[in-house]
Amino acid sequence: MGAMTMEEKKLSSDAHQWMYERYIKDDPEAHAFLKEVKVQADLAGQIYSIRNRLHMTREDLAEFSGLSPEIIEDLEESDYGGDWDEAIEKINSAFHQWFQKVILPAAQMNR
Repeated sequence: MGAMTMEEKKLSSDAHQWMYERYIKDDPEAHAFLKEVKVQADLAGQIYSIRNRLHMTREDLAEFSGLSPEIIEDLEESDYGGDWDEAIEKINSAFHQWFQKVILPAAQMNR
């Protein structure tokens, strides 16, 4: 699929604005839900990006976090139904451990 034309982008933007105005704007619950979905989508992208920059597989991240590879996949796809705060805490800890136990020793070997 190619890049969107300016006309397609405007149509998409107009559709999003119409949907927001009609269904979300005056509904606090829908607004809160939309905000939560946005936060989760942003976190999902960050997990994927950091994992790849650290050259970790999903299995590596699962091993260091205590989560399953399937949960890592669900988090990266923003499709996780569990406690996001708890999972993110485990993911952050896993990234730190990976850096301390894998990246730093490898860097020190190359000196």
